[in-house]
Amino acid sequence: MGETTTNLDEEPLLSRSPSPGSYTSISKGFDSDTEGLVGANELSRSVEYDVIPETATLGRNLGWGSAYILIISRVIGSGIFATPGTIVKGVGSIGLALLLWIAGALISWAGLAIALEYGCMLPRSGGHKVYLEFTYRYPRFLASTLVAVSAVLLGFTASNCIVFGQYVLFAFRIEPTEFSQKLLAVGLLTWITIIHGCFLKTGIFIQNVLGWIKVALIIFMVATGIFVVLFRPETAQPLDISIQSSHWNSLWAESNWNWGIISTSLFKVFYSYAGLENLNNVLNEVKNPVPTLKSVGPTALLTACILYLLVNVAYFLVIPLDEIKQSGELVAALFFERTFGPTVGRTILPLAVATSAVGNVMVVTFALARLNQEIARQGFLPYSRLLSSSKPFSAPMGGLIVHYIPSLLVIALPSGDIYSFILEVEGYPAQFFVLATAIGLIWLRFKRPDLTRPYKAWLPAVVLRIGLSVALIAAPFFPPPASEEHHIFYATYAIVGVAIILFGVLYWYIWTVLLPRLGGYRLEEKPETYERPAQPFEVTVTDISKNIGDYNLDNHGFQIYAHESTEKDFSDDEKIKREYYPEVEQLLKDATGAKRILIFDHTIRRPDTSGANPLRGPVRRVHIDQSYTASVGRVHHHLPDEAEELLKSRFQIINVWRPIKTIYKDPLAVASAPSVPESDLVPVGLHYPNRKGETYTVKPNAAHKWFFKYGQRPDEVTLIKCFDSIDDGSVARRVPHTAFVNEAEENKPDRESIEVRTLVFY
Repeated sequence: MGETTTNLDEEPLLSRSPSPGSYTSISKGFDSDTEGLVGANELSRSVEYDVIPETATLGRNLGWGSAYILIISRVIGSGIFATPGTIVKGVGSIGLALLLWIAGALISWAGLAIALEYGCMLPRSGGHKVYLEFTYRYPRFLASTLVAVSAVLLGFTASNCIVFGQYVLFAFRIEPTEFSQKLLAVGLLTWITIIHGCFLKTGIFIQNVLGWIKVALIIFMVATGIFVVLFRPETAQPLDISIQSSHWNSLWAESNWNWGIISTSLFKVFYSYAGLENLNNVLNEVKNPVPTLKSVGPTALLTACILYLLVNVAYFLVIPLDEIKQSGELVAALFFERTFGPTVGRTILPLAVATSAVGNVMVVTFALARLNQEIARQGFLPYSRLLSSSKPFSAPMGGLIVHYIPSLLVIALPSGDIYSFILEVEGYPAQFFVLATAIGLIWLRFKRPDLTRPYKAWLPAVVLRIGLSVALIAAPFFPPPASEEHHIFYATYAIVGVAIILFGVLYWYIWTVLLPRLGGYRLEEKPETYERPAQPFEVTVTDISKNIGDYNLDNHGFQIYAHESTEKDFSDDEKIKREYYPEVEQLLKDATGAKRILIFDHTIRRPDTSGANPLRGPVRRVHIDQSYTASVGRVHHHLPDEAEELLKSRFQIINVWRPIKTIYKDPLAVASAPSVPESDLVPVGLHYPNRKGETYTVKPNAAHKWFFKYGQRPDEVTLIKCFDSIDDGSVARRVPHTAFVNEAEENKPDRESIEVRTLVFY
């Protein structure tokens, strides 16, 4: 009992349906505790109709600290250790370099504000994918396809793997070769993929530890630079203070204000701040996602900005400017060597930088694997069922594989200037998505003012981000000064980025327009589900046909009540609300003596021969529709003006469950409330766009006493108590229920039933 028959978590969202001439639209199905049923002839692609269980498929394993590390460890990666040298070389002066780090933080804040508004408004995993899907519905599937193509082709972590290899070889004084660097990079990528794919919680623990080590390392570097300048210990190389001071007396000397150069340097700065939106990709796994997102993002940005400025100052204090410009990606290694000498400086601390790169790769892989899993679940990748699976270790192994392959291919590319080129190619196409989300945010402010926005971005910041995105998109096509040397054409990275986006458009047209037209079918969405795994458990279910009167709401939490409805078919939602709802209200008043009934939704479960609506079948998972906290929240949600007064008196949540036809297959079973201890109830959150709900799932226990009515007829209604405000032990407060498999009746017709959910006031 309590076993789901299919693993809907692995079903792709997109599937083929007959060509438009024979196509019949479907409505999205809903599990318990769901509102806003879509009409029978309406197909909704609206995110608002998706009810996302907060535990998702992997559980909510990320508290505030883990969420902070997921961002700060993504932000502080190899960038601050590798890019300051190339930035100073490009812009020419200390002053302009520091200005770019400050400007990068301010501009990153504008982008973060956009992500915060979207994330708090639509708190579910997927990041840009969800936001663009929600905002740009037409052309159908275009936004989803472009995000999918970009995530798969550009969602790699090769650059930090390469830095890891460079610093490990540097630390052990091994002459670096292209093969040795790539071998270490591939080894790191493979190890992290295995950890996150096979040991979910261990991976989270490791990345948390590495994240805090990384923050401590930056603080240590800053303190070291100041210590060396003030005390000049014997282990440090001699510093020419007069030369170093002259650098600070001419901060802006040799500044290069060419916009093409500045924009290229800005891409590197943005890369060092990249990751502020990392949490948006995994919100289904974050505890209290909205308040956590609102506080963690700004905290991480402020932390990164302060640390970046201080560590740059430390570099400039210790290393001569000419050496910084010639350092390439090894500026941090030179810093350690000059401060601690050739032994410690070239061994211990470079290994710490390599460790920092490991932490960055871990959190990037963690988030992108979830994004890839979302993309696969929707059917945008081949072998979607396999790649969206969380088997066999309850971790997104398919998404990790999708991330692993392009990362491996990029690592295998020839070296040379590949690191800087990777940063530029990664950053350029992302500006198009940033631009689209920023414009979409303003459009939604006017088009959808009804949406709940727990966080609202400052509109001037959004406009600033739009302007900068346009400038950065155009910047690569401004030629640099003739004196600048380039091994490849200066706009190559932009051309590659645009080519990837155009490839996405072409892929979308062939896949969603051309092939369906030629094949006589169209793509439609199948209902999305985050069904949690259920464990089958054999129990004895007692038929109470001969002693129905012995069981009632106060003593057992359920009751079989005789009532014949004038409605027989239950096929018209409006007719149900108009004619059946009043019958249910009177039925409950008669059965309970209540003075007021509020019906807040209903669900009809009947077989779907098309296979397109699996959520409408019987729920074979033991559950209670509302937790105690969510039950009180229901009153505030549906009757906000009266809630305080109504809650002073007794109230209940009672489901009125009626067979549409006599039921033999998948009958309803209820567990007597006194037999189910509180310790067996496990709260599971449900996140709606405008509120938070919560249900109970139930641990298996042989002591639970289960009952059902064999051959239950349409005139025999089961009253299911989901909540009672009386908490003195005198009455049953809630009753677990589920459909169950009676093997002797499996050849009978499929179950048809209607369940009406109500608030009952006394």
